[in-house]
Amino acid sequence: MKRTTLFTCLFFLTIVFPALAQEKGTIRGTVFDGATGETFPLVQVVIKGTQNGIVTDFDGKFTLTAAPGIYTLSISFISYKTLEIRDVAVKAGEVTVLENIRLEEDAEQLEEIVVVAEAQRVSEAALLTIKRKATNLIDGINATTFKKTGDGDAATAARRVPGVSVEGGKYVFVRGLGDRYTKSILNGM
Repeated sequence: MKRTTLFTCLFFLTIVFPALAQEKGTIRGTVFDGATGETFPLVQVVIKGTQNGIVTDFDGKFTLTAAPGIYTLSISFISYKTLEIRDVAVKAGEVTVLENIRLEEDAEQLEEIVVVAEAQRVSEAALLTIKRKATNLIDGINATTFKKTGDGDAATAARRVPGVSVEGGKYVFVRGLGDRYTKSILNGM
């Protein structure tokens, strides 16, 4: 019985394991930028249909090992056309060298770009800009400050404007001016 077990183990070691440990081949190459001719680092090189892939080094070189067979390589980088090299033959224990792999740019011309923006009119910076650009002397309180202070009505908020006072809860007076020289606007009215 011991001899049968020993014979079985030797059979697997001599017949099965060499078949499993099949020698692999190597694919080597260098990727260049098609426009400048310089080596191209960090390009993705993948054997199509497999998980076997690598990224080129800083000199644009790559070395990929694979089982013997015929493969298609997919070489890609962002904003460049993906290049497929078909019928790459890999032989056991040999090196297949791919020379002068060039990636070309993949650019598209856009017709026009429209940027739409709306000015913020409720911030402190917007109020300061309005004050600075005004031809006459103005002052005010913005919505952000109004929210922070927690005033219950517009009359209470108007008191926070420098030089303004409210008489009788409804009449706005500017310091030093009579009512006929004062123009008060609330929300554009």
